Amino acid sequence: MATLAEPIVHGQPVESGLKTNTLTLFDTTVIATSSVAPAYTLAATVGFLVAAVGLASPAAILVGFLPVLFVAVAYYYLNRQDPNCGASYSWVSRNLNPQIGWISGWIQLAANVLFCAAAPLVAGSYTLQLLNSLFPSFVTTDAANNNWLIAVVGIAWLLFVTFMVVRGIRITANFQWILVFIEYFIVLGFAIAAFVKIAGGHAAVAPVSGSWFNPASLHDLGTVATGSALAVFFFWGWDTAANVNEESQNANESPGLAGIYSMFILLFIFLIAAMAMQAFLGEAALTNANNQNDVLYFFATQISGTPVAYLMVLAVLSSTIATTQTTLLPSSRLTYSMSRDGVFPKAFGTIHKSWKTPWVGTIISSGLAIVVIILATSVDTVNTVFGNLILDIGVLVALYYGITGIACAWAFRKVLLTSVTRFLFAGLLPLLGGLFLLGIAYTLIAPPPLPFGQSADWGTSLPILVTIALGVPLLLIAMATARTDFFREKTVSYVVRDGQLVAALPSGGSANPPAQS
Repeated sequence: MATLAEPIVHGQPVESGLKTNTLTLFDTTVIATSSVAPAYTLAATVGFLVAAVGLASPAAILVGFLPVLFVAVAYYYLNRQDPNCGASYSWVSRNLNPQIGWISGWIQLAANVLFCAAAPLVAGSYTLQLLNSLFPSFVTTDAANNNWLIAVVGIAWLLFVTFMVVRGIRITANFQWILVFIEYFIVLGFAIAAFVKIAGGHAAVAPVSGSWFNPASLHDLGTVATGSALAVFFFWGWDTAANVNEESQNANESPGLAGIYSMFILLFIFLIAAMAMQAFLGEAALTNANNQNDVLYFFATQISGTPVAYLMVLAVLSSTIATTQTTLLPSSRLTYSMSRDGVFPKAFGTIHKSWKTPWVGTIISSGLAIVVIILATSVDTVNTVFGNLILDIGVLVALYYGITGIACAWAFRKVLLTSVTRFLFAGLLPLLGGLFLLGIAYTLIAPPPLPFGQSADWGTSLPILVTIALGVPLLLIAMATARTDFFREKTVSYVVRDGQLVAALPSGGSANPPAQS
């Protein structure tokens, strides 16, 4: 029988206001995988990745995969002890430092809102592109390229998924099944078709080579950092499984396992698709400015031509809608947890009586994304907006993933030598993954050293620095207006008592009843 864990708030189990014991392991794995949106990620990012690292993109994907996998393992261990929908924010606050935890939560929220602004623009663009291809007399080429019309359609999609997130976790999960099936079937189908055509005599522009997978092909630290940050963006989103832990069956185990399972599913599809695209198209076509922001559709047209290639447009569109929904989902759960802790406005903690969702917080997060969409459309083109945001979001994700990995090793520090498994998976690997990701973030934020007398250029890092800096005054406001003793509470670490892991205060007393061993 599935166990139902209660969230831990201020060291004590509390009754969750969310719809508990609803999602199965399959549901959470689908949500975790869909949150990453493989088709959308490949369409939007492969061109930038190949431009940064050349044909060594599979190596960059592997280099980015390992530290993120180590952090996924950290999520598994932390979730077993503390199944709180605040996930990273809650664990870092409770085990490392409340102030750092709050900032980590802010960074995750900022990344989510930025993404919920960027993704609907892509959905709007693909919707109009598909309509233009099918009904050119109804949607003209000029209309399909009109930035304001793209924004209107994108906002419409955002409002649609906002309604489903508000309506309930079950309807959200069911919708994700449909979207995941569409994108996986189509993307893998075209990738396999490319290899079949090559095997049938079509000359490969760039034959598959072992050097593609060799990290040494990434050359220098700057290339490794840029490639890894883009690869981190590839895998970002699986942690949504942890944010729906209070709504999951077997809440201590399933969300953490779903995150790990999804990582390997994603690695498979990313590597297969990247290999197929590089072999069939070559580096020049992938980095061509005319193809870079629509590379999957270009790939499909080269394999099959239209109208079959329109299927790829459908795949990217469904993937974009799916990831918008599953990015809004953790935002609402994160802010609900922060509000429940008394360190975020009360409105975000309002639960709908019938639907059991944090509906007010969901609508506010969606509203903020709409404001960003309008501002971004006013000043730039859709492709430029998204191109600028990809690397920035990757750095923000690397920051909060990195902090979580370190927090895991710190939380279990007193029991690491009690088990080889615990030492490796709750300590060493999360620590290495966390440090690597923080190193990537630092390398990309800090400008390279310049000759004596020249001023460093911090311009490209400005959006990231502003986002992080904005969190400082917001943290001070949260500390001044906190409705609980959250920021004054002592952090806990895990110790073994009577064969079970329990959270212990520095004084040695238990902070909560026994957790999973």
